Amino acid sequence: MSNSEKGINGDSGRSNTEGRAVEHSAVTMTELILPHQANRLGNAHGGEIMKIMDTAAGVAALRHAHTAVVTARVDGINFYHPIKVGDFITVNAFLTFVGHSSMEVQVEVITEDIIAEKTTHALTAYFILVALNEQGKPTKVPPLIVSSEKEKELWEKGRRRYEMCRRELMAGDDNYRVCREEKVV
Repeated sequence: MSNSEKGINGDSGRSNTEGRAVEHSAVTMTELILPHQANRLGNAHGGEIMKIMDTAAGVAALRHAHTAVVTARVDGINFYHPIKVGDFITVNAFLTFVGHSSMEVQVEVITEDIIAEKTTHALTAYFILVALNEQGKPTKVPPLIVSSEKEKELWEKGRRRYEMCRRELMAGDDNYRVCREEKVV
């Protein structure tokens, strides 16, 4: 079995669950930004956009894990371009990395001024979701099958973020579990 058939990490024996390709769980959602989602200046509230992104990330993770998922962390959310009332947004979400019970989902938002026929990359963030079993405990997720060079590059970057979080950011605080997966029994 090649790395692309068993996930880039090569760990095909950690789960009896068959791996799933990136496109299996990819999600595209669209929405028109309305006045109730904006501030007095006509800019969409950041929290409104983050909620839409979280929903897209959750659906992508749910499609991959086929079990309940919860958001554990959001990394690197930076607004590059304002989103205005009347803009049409497209939210693309897809898995870039999986651990034992956690999944990293890249979520990007593209905004479109329909009248001007202009699209702009508004923001990208990485959502980390954890799969839960029926008792609400972390549970194994299927390996992520990556095949293209871009998917392999994103996997490696995701792995590095995962390791950085686990080893450096929360070092010394053994009670903090967002970056450290619970042992799956």
